[in-house]
Amino acid sequence: MKPLNQPERRTRLWQFALLYLLALLIPLGASYYLFSNKSIAAENARLKQELDRTHLEQTKLITQFDTLTHHLLRIDAVDQRMRVETNDLVLGRLATSNQDYLNDIAVGLSQLRLDSAQMQIPAHRLLARDVLRDFDLFRSNRSTIDALRQESTRRGAAAAGTDRLQQQLDQARQQIIMLQASLNRPAPSGGGGGGATVVAPPTAGSKQLIELLRDQVAFAEADCLRQRALDHKNRSKERKQLLEQSRTAFIQILQAPATEDLKASIEKTLEPINLELGRPARFFGLL
Repeated sequence: MKPLNQPERRTRLWQFALLYLLALLIPLGASYYLFSNKSIAAENARLKQELDRTHLEQTKLITQFDTLTHHLLRIDAVDQRMRVETNDLVLGRLATSNQDYLNDIAVGLSQLRLDSAQMQIPAHRLLARDVLRDFDLFRSNRSTIDALRQESTRRGAAAAGTDRLQQQLDQARQQIIMLQASLNRPAPSGGGGGGATVVAPPTAGSKQLIELLRDQVAFAEADCLRQRALDHKNRSKERKQLLEQSRTAFIQILQAPATEDLKASIEKTLEPINLELGRPARFFGLL
């Protein structure tokens, strides 16, 4: 038996086949266009290249940042030791180590500056620029800290020198008092009639020794003023006043120095004082 609607069935079958072929042709054509278009492949290659470059720059930045961070940690550890260390030899070694770490940081920053100029990613260049600016500020602060530390060390040495001069001054004063007492001590007279005593006149050697001790005391006092002046800032009013007082005291000794060696020592000490105060090098007995 044949179906009565055979023509309609045949028509519907052809319509379905055409619709199926049309639906299959659209994705096949789109796929062919995508895979045959070279610009899309080039774009994918470019994106892959940028991704590789990003990973490479990030790896380089991380390595450099880790190196700089390790140097900072070492510097901080050395600073902690320097705060409690009292041995001058150990302090010198620690200061040298700190300077070596700072030099390594300077080399690392130079390399980072060169690498950042060749970076293609704007965010990486901006990050490197911020790190360079922060480390420049850190190096400036370190220079200030080192200068203040050296100034503190110098003032401590100057204070120790002042104390030593003060001790020498006290000893010289005691020697003068003892010499004067021994010179003023009454000596027995050569006559046998009575118990009268006479004061032995001081000898020339004793007078010269007393004058030398007095000049040494005056020299120590003038040098104390000079040491106190060095504790103040350059071009400050207090520093200038103390240097003027020290210069006046030294020149007073030069009016009649006890020995030529003392005179030469005073003239040598006055050279930097005159240079800082802008005074002439020779005095001719006048201030």
